Amino acid sequence: RDLAWWPVLLWIAMPTVHWCYHNNMQENTLGVFTTAAVLLLVLAREGRTWVPTLAAGLMVFAASMAKGVPGLFPLAAPVTLALAGDRRLLRALARTLVMLAVVGAAYGLLWTWPEARESLRTYVEARLLHRITEAPTVDSHFRILGDVFFAALGPVLVAALVLLAARRKAPLPARAGGPALAMLLTASAGVLPLMLTRVQKSFYMAPALPLLALAIALFSAPALSTLLGRIRPDAALSRGIRSFAVAALAGVALASVLLFGRPSRDADMLHDVDRIGALVPPHGLIASEPGHWARWNLQCYLMRRHFISIDPEGRGHAWALSDLQAPADSLRWTEVDAGLRTLRLWQRRGP
Repeated sequence: RDLAWWPVLLWIAMPTVHWCYHNNMQENTLGVFTTAAVLLLVLAREGRTWVPTLAAGLMVFAASMAKGVPGLFPLAAPVTLALAGDRRLLRALARTLVMLAVVGAAYGLLWTWPEARESLRTYVEARLLHRITEAPTVDSHFRILGDVFFAALGPVLVAALVLLAARRKAPLPARAGGPALAMLLTASAGVLPLMLTRVQKSFYMAPALPLLALAIALFSAPALSTLLGRIRPDAALSRGIRSFAVAALAGVALASVLLFGRPSRDADMLHDVDRIGALVPPHGLIASEPGHWARWNLQCYLMRRHFISIDPEGRGHAWALSDLQAPADSLRWTEVDAGLRTLRLWQRRGP
């Protein structure tokens, strides 16, 4: 518990993590649920009740709702934890089956809702299958491994320095090799499936990075504990570290207040999204051009800020979006003067 900050520090030191939070990527939400699922499974291994396993199944369901198939990788966690631990594979497989049953039951309930069935059809046909057959974004299936290497390079070097410094002064205590290996294998379950397709982006691996940071932290924690044990609380180094931490925290808080509400990117698009949200009712659909389907920043801003979704098929909706250069259709639509900068907003004419 005294070193609970150590994996968090290694995690936020990864450039991909900073980029994902700076750009408010969906992988942030996905990572919350996948990490919670794995931690619940760790608790399940330490107890005699199946409640944590059931809760882990709900977390996997929530992760899949956040971003589809990539959220299912914690289903492999019971097996990876067992392989690095007590090797009770039958019990691990039973936990996986229980989680699958929870996920299946949750989707079964959603399937009874017509709107949910339509949303799932859109995801499978327009997103999942289209993404698999889409033009590759990388030249090699192994590209994601290079991305993982460079993301973990900084934390690994820091942990290596800690290990070397501790070894120079005194013999190291027993390392937590088993738990570290368990987290490493589980993180691999979130990365290796990405190699099945050459449509890869470095941020796709972000949900696995908390587990990778945990693996590095668990391996180096005994050495760090040894080093910290040599520092007296009243020493100048301890006072300097505390002063630096307080100053850094105050600086972050001040910067957050000063920069609140000032977008660092997509300022014009955010302006348009908020103008659209002021006119279009929430939880609605807006017809749009097919090209808008690939503009994920536009889609996510509309959904997150105003609960509005776009429909590239334009099936009889009251509102529509188009690019600035799009020709007007004055017979069916009336342009709404909303003061948009990058888009045009239209309202369907009455019968």
